[in-house]
Amino acid sequence: MDNQQRDWVDALDAYRQYFNANAVYNGVQRRAANVKLTLYKDINGVSEYWITASFFRFEDEEDFLDGGDAMVGKAVVTGLKRRSKKKEAEILATMQKQLDELLPQLGEGTAIYWDRPLRDAIYG
Repeated sequence: MDNQQRDWVDALDAYRQYFNANAVYNGVQRRAANVKLTLYKDINGVSEYWITASFFRFEDEEDFLDGGDAMVGKAVVTGLKRRSKKKEAEILATMQKQLDELLPQLGEGTAIYWDRPLRDAIYG
């Protein structure tokens, strides 16, 4: 992920949900993923929507500590001047497919089990 190139002054998670998942990264088994749609705004007011999936251990029902090292993501919409609920709905409609295409970056067998959420979705 390369959203560090710009000076972001604000970020809003428009969507976040935890799912059962599978990944082995840096020799550590990951059993859950934190999936997000985030709106970043730079100092000039220009915004970008990013989709991300961050994998973490999830050893028990209370273990939601995300190490942040096993992550995939990309900018899906850039150049907006304001938040767009319509654009968010469009992104969410294709987000699973887009993230599934990025998962091989973390290694073979990496998967998010979309039909097995760990928590209800949170919308910001």
